[in-house]
Formats: sequence, C-alpha cells, structure tokens
Amino acid sequence: MKTMLIPSLLTLVVALGTSTACIAEGIAWGELDGETQTLLAPLRDDWDGLPAERRERLVTGAARWSRLTPEQRQRAKGNLERWRAMTPEQKQNVKKRLQRWNAMSDEEKQRVRRQRSWFRSLPESRREELRARWRSMTPEQRQKAHQRIERFREANPEERARMRREFRERQGRE
Repeated sequence: MKTMLIPSLLTLVVALGTSTACIAEGIAWGELDGETQTLLAPLRDDWDGLPAERRERLVTGAARWSRLTPEQRQRAKGNLERWRAMTPEQKQNVKKRLQRWNAMSDEEKQRVRRQRSWFRSLPESRREELRARWRSMTPEQRQKAHQRIERFREANPEERARMRREFRERQGRE
C-alpha cells in the first residue's frame, strides 16, 4: 500500500507546487488553488487539524469533482443523499455487494451489465412482476433459479430452445 501511495503523493505534491517538507505535514490551506479552496471552504477552519492523509484525499476528491459534468455532479449528490439515508445494515450490504463486484472477472462483470441492460429494457410492469416473483421465493427456490439460469447460459441453441419450451409449459400449468 505504501509503495502505491508514495508515487501518488509525489505526483500530487508536484501538481500543487508544494515543497517536500509538506509531505509529512500534509497540504496547507494556503497552498490550495482558488477552485479547490472554494470547493473545500466548509473545511477551512478545521483544515490544519485534519490528518495529512485525509487532506490529500480531500484535495484529490476536489480535483475529481471539478472534472465532473453538471449531470455527473447531480448524480453524485443523489448517491450521497441515498447513502446518508441508509441504515448501517443497508450500508454493510452495499459494501458486501461492492466487494463481490470487485472480485468478479471482467467477463462476469460484462455478463451482469448485459443482464441489467436486458432487465431495464423490459416494461416497468414486467419488471415489477419479476421483482415480486423473486421476493416471494424462498432462498432454496432462488438457488434453483440461479442454477437453471446458469444451465441455460451454458446450453447450446437447440438445448436452449427445448428449455424455453419446457419453461413455457410449466408456466401454463401454474
């Protein structure tokens, strides 16, 4: 971690025109450019009391924020509001999902993106129907559904056609 942090820190110091003496103490308020000071103005009175690492993260975040489009900024604000409204349990669930996402291969991530795109392309009434159906399933039923979906993905075109027919027949009986 430290080996990754040092080059980043050096880049930040050079970009801000600060001296190497600042590295140990963090970035002083007066060394920030005007736009960064404006973005971080609510923290001005507390700036010198913040740990150096936190100040560096804030400066990096301010730089990233300044590059966002107005639409991206609006989306980020909405995300922050939703995060703040979450219970600690909900936040923990989000963190777990993010860890699972980060552990996925690029192929798995692409598959999930395609599935999400397909789901979003459905009419809202159909999406609600599918959500309600999923919520009504027991954990065992969900596991079986996952297994069937996985078998379907791995099947050849003829096998998929057969599986679709069987699925439709089962739907007709329920």
